[in-house]
Amino acid sequence: MLVSNHLNNETKTAEELFAATNEQLHQDAKEWLMRTTEKCTILSVFIATVAFAAAYTVPRGPNQDTATIVLCFQIT
Repeated sequence: MLVSNHLNNETKTAEELFAATNEQLHQDAKEWLMRTTEKCTILSVFIATVAFAAAYTVPRGPNQDTATIVLCFQIT
């Protein structure tokens, strides 16, 4: 099967013509992708930080007077 590249009057292929006419769109898309990546990275770090803190936090926290940990079902 023989495939040939068809050229227009300016001797450009369809791919070359598309790239030339949509260069600004391509640049805008690259910038949008970079901004979106940065925002998603910041959000994922925040979520990981909150999840880590929640996993290692003791329920009800420490007693402020004695500095001992107060558990939910502690017998006094």
